[in-house]
Amino acid sequence: MANLSLKTLVNSKSGAGASITALFSVLQGPLGLEDPTGRLLLGASEREAARVPVIHEGATLGWVTGPAASARAVGSLLEHIAAREFERRALAAEVLHLYREVHLIDQLSEQLTALLDLSAVGNSALAQAHRLIAASCGGILLRDTADGPLRWLATLGNIASIDLESAFLAAVLERGTAEIVNDRAGDLRCILCAPLRAKQRTVGVIVMASDADGASYTAADLKLLNTIALQTAAAVENSMLCAEMVDSARDREQLTAIQRELDTARAIQHSLVPRVFPPFPERTDFEMHAQMTSARAVGGDFFDYFLIDDDHLGIVIGDVSGKGTASALYMAVTRTHLRTTALRGMAPELCLLEVNRVLVSEKASSMYATCFYGILNTRTGELRHSSAGHSPPYRICAGGEVESLADKGGPPLGMFAWKEYEGACVTLNPGDGLFLSTDGVSEANNAVLDDFTDDRLVAVLREAIGLPSKEIIGRVTEQLLSFTAGAPQSDDITMVAVRLAPPCRIGGSQWGSNPPAPQSNAHRV
Repeated sequence: MANLSLKTLVNSKSGAGASITALFSVLQGPLGLEDPTGRLLLGASEREAARVPVIHEGATLGWVTGPAASARAVGSLLEHIAAREFERRALAAEVLHLYREVHLIDQLSEQLTALLDLSAVGNSALAQAHRLIAASCGGILLRDTADGPLRWLATLGNIASIDLESAFLAAVLERGTAEIVNDRAGDLRCILCAPLRAKQRTVGVIVMASDADGASYTAADLKLLNTIALQTAAAVENSMLCAEMVDSARDREQLTAIQRELDTARAIQHSLVPRVFPPFPERTDFEMHAQMTSARAVGGDFFDYFLIDDDHLGIVIGDVSGKGTASALYMAVTRTHLRTTALRGMAPELCLLEVNRVLVSEKASSMYATCFYGILNTRTGELRHSSAGHSPPYRICAGGEVESLADKGGPPLGMFAWKEYEGACVTLNPGDGLFLSTDGVSEANNAVLDDFTDDRLVAVLREAIGLPSKEIIGRVTEQLLSFTAGAPQSDDITMVAVRLAPPCRIGGSQWGSNPPAPQSNAHRV
């Protein structure tokens, strides 16, 4: 920030200059304004006149000369104007700095999405972190197994002072939360560390440190590094999966080329969707389950869920056009873009709009993906949602009704450019559930090519009201197997069920004695 001076404060374009000139004309004078060197800037100066300093932040900006009372009045006004100008400049600098941070983080997200080489991912992420956070040394560390040793992926400066066996790094790895240490003894004065978390496990850390005297890190630095770590972890995960695909193909050279390709792509698809249930065993306010069955060795269905914060659960389900390896790879790209964008906390309709923009700009084939994305507030039951050409989920009301959510959104992701996706909102009551599926459920065929249909699905869901999510999916699966009676599966079948905790038996529901009523954008079927 440029230093303040009386000359800039009272220049001809400044309102302050006009105010001071007007004040000179009404106060007892003559009055003059001098810079710190005594050079006259405004008015007239007399040799015997009093000289009142204009001081800001301990520095003398100049002098007001003239009768003492008048000079003091002008000096006080100038000090007030200087303080206001300093605040304005500080605010402008802060806004500019925040804009630069957001721009660089967005730039990093696009760079990492395009990288598959693990070393390139590490170097790009570390370079961006160094642009935003002052550091004399640092790096990105990975471990190949859950209890394996840390190894450097990318480094900055002299990393000899960073102790890989320190309790500090061990604590970040174990807890999965970012930490700061300031005023350290030793070569490094302060150190900042954030975990790289992928699929609810910590695969490494990113470390920044400074040896400068008086250096310290702030909570803002910690938040910034955590954001960079989140994006880096997703890119590292993709790169590792790509490496696993290549290694897997090399290990099975005795198989035919087609079989080798299908097996590798299947590993990509199933490793990208959650597989551990219950996913959040510590949570008592909701429970959920999901199931995906591919029609062929590789399918295009996908689903995902993640906690955006303690009260907001993101829920995703989608279906890529076509089948086979190409669908699985397109699914992997779509799921990665969507998860990375969603974890930035964007509304569902804005998230789908951004993912569609990226997929259309990178379009290398005619493939596209339908998708539903909702954000459930587990505390209030509010569900905000939007759909990219995907059939709307069903709300399973604890009171006995099954309702289809409003079909709001836009076209499938990656199909063509679109200006705006619509969003909708509905409130789930305690005990209410949500059932999401791909069209492989309603379009499942029996031996005579009859469809299972939405009507049969709704009938099964009505019979399952009040059951846990896993049992709801189990009931639907049983009815599908009974209906198809051994006929070949023609499409991928994916189901996700979420259920809010039912009301407490004593003292009313978890939201009090008057739970929120259903909103009007759900349709009974």
